[in-house]
Amino acid sequence: MEGRNRSGATCWEAPVTHTTDVLIVGAGPVGLSAAAELRRHGTDCRLVDRLPARLPYAKAVGIQPRTIELWDRMGLARTVVEHAVPMRGQLVYVNGEETGRVELTLPPEVPYGFAALPQYEVERIIEEYLNGLGTVVERGTELLSFTQDQDGVTARLRTASGTAEELRVRYLVGCDGAHSAVRKGLGLDFAGGAFTEEYMLGDVVADWDLPAGYGIRSEHRRADGTTDDLLVCIPLPGPGRYRMSMLVPPELATEDTGGAVGADGVAHGPQGDRRLPELPDLQAVVDRLAPRPATLSQLRWSAVFRISHRIVDRYGEGRVFVAGDAAHIHPPTGAQGMNTGIQDACNLAWKLALVLRGEAGPALLASYDAERRPVGEEVVGRTVRHAEHGMAADPDDPRTVMLREAQLLVGYRDGPLATAPYGPPDVPQPGDRAPDCAGLTTPLAAYPLRLLDILRGRPDHVVLLYAADPTDVIKAVLAPGWDVLAIRTEDGTHVPLVPEYLDTAGEFARLYRPDGPTGFVVRPDGHLGARFPLAITETALADYREALG
Repeated sequence: MEGRNRSGATCWEAPVTHTTDVLIVGAGPVGLSAAAELRRHGTDCRLVDRLPARLPYAKAVGIQPRTIELWDRMGLARTVVEHAVPMRGQLVYVNGEETGRVELTLPPEVPYGFAALPQYEVERIIEEYLNGLGTVVERGTELLSFTQDQDGVTARLRTASGTAEELRVRYLVGCDGAHSAVRKGLGLDFAGGAFTEEYMLGDVVADWDLPAGYGIRSEHRRADGTTDDLLVCIPLPGPGRYRMSMLVPPELATEDTGGAVGADGVAHGPQGDRRLPELPDLQAVVDRLAPRPATLSQLRWSAVFRISHRIVDRYGEGRVFVAGDAAHIHPPTGAQGMNTGIQDACNLAWKLALVLRGEAGPALLASYDAERRPVGEEVVGRTVRHAEHGMAADPDDPRTVMLREAQLLVGYRDGPLATAPYGPPDVPQPGDRAPDCAGLTTPLAAYPLRLLDILRGRPDHVVLLYAADPTDVIKAVLAPGWDVLAIRTEDGTHVPLVPEYLDTAGEFARLYRPDGPTGFVVRPDGHLGARFPLAITETALADYREALG
């Protein structure tokens, strides 16, 4: 095992072997989310990161409504909404004239709106949650290499003290970013390309009088319609604070704009090999493009950034998986990247937990690639199109565009876990996001609840039985061990066998559109696993369990 002697030369020592269920490499939002979900399911894991501390950069700032729903299930949503700022829309300017205003509005039944929260704050919140579950990030610890066999993975690490460690785990998850060591170790293809433009980013305060909560996109176009100057501002928590991005001026640009970052040929991320932008560099662009005169101040950090678009040919092999930027990178248009990665992590984590508990077969893990890689392909393709042609060129109707940007349309109807549909295709079917709804009441609570309130803190599958009196069905389905809840259409006087909620406002019926007495299985990631008539409840649950393996 590799170490260092007093002269600094490499030496090898006998390894110290430890064992855990899952090793997660990379403690950004994706790795932290994977660890949090695993620990919430009672699964042991270790989380390592080669950096000594969290980076102070707001590389990602947009939080999608779907991500907050997942955090709600974990019990994190309240903390997030207390620290984030709402994203109300975007103001668009071309050659100094306002040409558009996008309002980020969603249907009233969607529980959360669009938000902005710097990546380092997202990491802090999830890390504190993870610490509360007894897991800490092992910082300054680098993955050197790994091998796998049919029984597990052997990983070789170098710790913060320089000590070499050999770790035997059952599964390895690479959440280690665009230059992922796990992806390279698996030999995954990472096809795609790079944009020639370089951008400079800065976290600053602007003293203009533009409306709060709105992003700003201001560009200068040549006579032929091409853009030669660009300013994009995203609001951050704090009075007048924004994350600004703009094209790099000639004095900060590299001679070879088609060059790569690092030896892996992936041109993506902050460039550490040139002078960082200073306040006058950012101010010069604001002076040219800002729709209102503004003086910038309080520069927290700055960077020069490159952007690529790539996706792996598969999200894992054997007992090793990749998620987030290790699997897909793309333009930041629409704030899709971090959110997509967090949803990768949640999708994989509950499946790993079931397999490790012996409640599902290893074949379930193949559904991670089957469900998430099509999502990654769609996100990469869409963000590239939007970066090149703008969201205004999107052919879909505005409502669909907004729901898709909010990631509320992500679904797995064609995935291997989707059981047979029941009812018309325009109702929530297996694989779809399970809609939230309001107006659920109980005899003891003086206030109505949302479905998210009822699901919060339940890490496993939940079976919802919708009927006037589902007592007989409940007796038949208590055995599987999942949480069973009843959604009643009318008040009753019997003694409930499981928690019961009355659909007082009719919201559940309106959004789920049950065809008489109907059952639903809600997966741990908030998607529907099954929809069925209560008359065949036992068969339907058996079919879904068979799909899980």
